[in-house]
Amino acid sequence: MAPLIAIDQSLFLWLNNSLARPWLDPVMEAATALGNGFYLFPLGLLLMTLFAKRNFRRDFVFWASTSFISFIIGTLLKHLVHRDRPLAALHARIADHQATVHVLGPSLYANSFPSGHTFTVFSTASLFAGLYPGLAIPLYTVATLTGLSRIYVGAHFPLDVLGGALIGLLSTAIVRRWIIPRWRDDQTAAPQTQNTKPSR
Repeated sequence: MAPLIAIDQSLFLWLNNSLARPWLDPVMEAATALGNGFYLFPLGLLLMTLFAKRNFRRDFVFWASTSFISFIIGTLLKHLVHRDRPLAALHARIADHQATVHVLGPSLYANSFPSGHTFTVFSTASLFAGLYPGLAIPLYTVATLTGLSRIYVGAHFPLDVLGGALIGLLSTAIVRRWIIPRWRDDQTAAPQTQNTKPSR
């Protein structure tokens, strides 16, 4: 595990430092904001308004389900793993001027794994990519940029982002496996029930 952590820290420092550009700061701040439900929720509603059409209620149920599942899994892992964030894990090296971390936004120190912003945006992106296939490429592109932005702003290690992305994908897979088929079965059974007439 120690070699993996060392590689993760080195990759974080390389990405965090090599990507840092003044002109890129506002881009990455905007990308990282998309992992916040305050911004993601209205954008998700807008997408469903434009593309869900008559299936708005159905798609909202699927979206709420995958978001809830990813939140439960991600939050449990955060408190079980309890990994230090880069500013805490690299504190000694930063203090000795052996490492520099480019930070945008608040300075965070605890519960690094997995990245909450990443599992939030990937659960939405992967679900909507399945519901609206024509949007798959831009959705995954934005989700990937959001994950990368968490490294850029100094909030998470690469493994945190990878873990968050996998949780988002897993939550959508669970919804597709158990919730979407059940919804379809219920919708198929409903008309049959309505058309059944009592015998006289």
